[in-house]
Amino acid sequence: MSEPKVATICRRGSRPKGEKTRQKILVATLRVIASEGVRGTTHRAIAKEAGVQLSLTTYYFKDLNELISLAFQAFMERDYGTLSTQWQKAFRYLDQFLPDDLRDPETRERIIDYCAKRILDHVRLGLTEHPEGLAVEHHFFYEALNDPVLQELSARHRDRLLQPIVRFCEYFNNTDPETDANLLLGTITRLEYEALPSLPQDVDYRAIRKEIRRIVGWIVNSD
Repeated sequence: MSEPKVATICRRGSRPKGEKTRQKILVATLRVIASEGVRGTTHRAIAKEAGVQLSLTTYYFKDLNELISLAFQAFMERDYGTLSTQWQKAFRYLDQFLPDDLRDPETRERIIDYCAKRILDHVRLGLTEHPEGLAVEHHFFYEALNDPVLQELSARHRDRLLQPIVRFCEYFNNTDPETDANLLLGTITRLEYEALPSLPQDVDYRAIRKEIRRIVGWIVNSD
């Protein structure tokens, strides 16, 4: 699996060498979570994955809960830049159309095809290039059901994923774009989760595209 990227989280007064070790431990934590889940993550497993002494996982982090929480915060920053760029391209595409254009059936079909393709490309990229990251995300979403700290972090992560989708839905539905956005994000999340156990070459992307196009079409034609 590809190595998950993490954002750098620095402590005041941390030295370069120490910070490098901390980041190594955070990356290892995400790898362990991806393979063992949050409940199966231990200091010993993290130290082994990171190739560091066991004592370093407690030297740099107060306890396991802090380590897992900081790893998730770092993970949350991983894709925001890329996603923002992708959404800005989509918004520039949509902004070329006048309000009357958006009510034209042929234009709507073009928009549906464009958006469905972009979303499918995003799903494909995640499954082929970042399956470990997707596994981490789904483990955190599940564990957040019972952990207040992870629940807060997970909700913040989901909200940041949802915001640009709400903006997309507002082009076609000014009444309740949040509901449409939640349905689209939920569909994408489910499709990723269902495809994650499969090898990339065995994923039925045709079926995934069909579902994505159906819900995007429903949103675009929601008025």
